[in-house]
Amino acid sequence: MPTEHTSGDRTVVADPAWVGPAFLAVLPIVGAGLGWGLILIAEWITGLSWFPFQGLFELVTDLPRTAQLIGGIALGAAAGFVLALWVVSEMLAVTVGRDAVRLKRGDFDRSVARADIASVFVEDKRLVVLGHRRQELAQVPFDLDRDKLAAALRRHGYGWLPDGDPYGAELKRWVPGADGLPRGADALLKARDRALEKSNEGDLAELRDELAGLDVVVRDRDKKQYWRLADPA
Repeated sequence: MPTEHTSGDRTVVADPAWVGPAFLAVLPIVGAGLGWGLILIAEWITGLSWFPFQGLFELVTDLPRTAQLIGGIALGAAAGFVLALWVVSEMLAVTVGRDAVRLKRGDFDRSVARADIASVFVEDKRLVVLGHRRQELAQVPFDLDRDKLAAALRRHGYGWLPDGDPYGAELKRWVPGADGLPRGADALLKARDRALEKSNEGDLAELRDELAGLDVVVRDRDKKQYWRLADPA
């Protein structure tokens, strides 16, 4: 269950402190078990011509049995540990302070000044921060407790929208050459469409920011892009 921790003039909404260590402890054990299991069936796998990595499994079966088991367990544990590190790095922490809201998840780390924030909402498992011109200031995948986030935002005087995006009805599906887009936006949306097909999160986020600079708000649904304009300055 996500936790909500208040200290002084800030509140942090995040996963409980034990979740990270639990992943770091459990996933290497699971990986070691899977590695051990693969070694036990390695000889059987070499008889399946359609199974990938045949050369690797044939190499494994040529090793002494003890070396096979030790190597399989060690590699499985290492893979589990690497996966655990990635999972822990991707855990979201939202720090709601008197002067700003900070969103930290993996490589994404953004602070938005209180004076710039008009409202915050969660929709389609994403947390969105809107500015006073209806522009999008930040967006990040959200898997924490909405009620805890809402309570933290209200406690510090931020606008919380429990019903989601108030401008969702204005979103239009993007098609190449769509009318009403500012100069340069269509090219960015084309590039972003390719990134969406490849699930390239880095390019998706970068191109979203570039579109925001053109006052274009974009949403992704089922590998399709929907857009609207922010209010002019």
